[in-house]
Amino acid sequence: MRPLPSWLLVVTDRASVAPVAHDAGNGDGGCPASKGNPLARPPGQHGSPHLPGEGQGELCDLSEEGPHLTPTLSFQKRKPVEARSGHRPDFATGNANDGFGKFESRNIALLARIDTLLAEGARWVWFRERDMAPEPRAVLARAVLERTHTRGAAFTLGGDAALAAHLGADGVHLPGGTPPAGIEEARRLLPDGLVGVSAHSVAEVAAAARYGADYATLSPIFATASKPGYGPALGPEAIAAACVHGLPVLALGGITPATASVCRAAGAAGIAVMGDLMRSPDPAPTLRALLSG
Repeated sequence: MRPLPSWLLVVTDRASVAPVAHDAGNGDGGCPASKGNPLARPPGQHGSPHLPGEGQGELCDLSEEGPHLTPTLSFQKRKPVEARSGHRPDFATGNANDGFGKFESRNIALLARIDTLLAEGARWVWFRERDMAPEPRAVLARAVLERTHTRGAAFTLGGDAALAAHLGADGVHLPGGTPPAGIEEARRLLPDGLVGVSAHSVAEVAAAARYGADYATLSPIFATASKPGYGPALGPEAIAAACVHGLPVLALGGITPATASVCRAAGAAGIAVMGDLMRSPDPAPTLRALLSG
């Protein structure tokens, strides 16, 4: 099993982040970021978020000085899978300026939120966003990945091992109920990456350990507004029971600064947080408190 990048795993949820205005400009008619382009540059980062085969150009920098265009250069922390093995997963790509339609302001809001959290010390991001179509999801995931890597943090993609490998992600997080073959395939595509699995019972954690995952999220530990339909809260005693199986367990669901220390005391290797960090108007104090455990 590989070591975890951080005690705190930030889970993205663009639907929970307050949207940003579309009309902020730079004095010369604005830039793509102000019109909802999710390829906005992280502050000080000039890497290319394009998928292989896409056009190059100038992208937007959402720094404190305001949106402005910056040239793109090649940037990648890990080689895509096709560069390592000659294999390229079969999924659609396209030019970020044509086939994906108009990007919504919540994509920009998510990128701004990721910038804030990374600047405040977050070092592991799980890009979830399961409600997006494949092509725009791939582009937005690349934009989040590059911001994350620029800050020296780890990026995990939810649900799609082939896309995770293609983008050069640090890991993949597989859904609950993934069969052994799915975990094995993720390991093949990401031989150096983290393979995580969602679990909703102690038995599912045991299965993830048996099938060779690196960690499992266990949820919901506490009642949560983000996932109200996921059944009754398991409680911290479930963490203690799950840890018996030798797999690092991340507590998920209703995790707050007040409950994080309870999870640590129960044996959690970490916590995964979405709601409190995505919905808060100012997530920085919450993040700092969560990092301190």
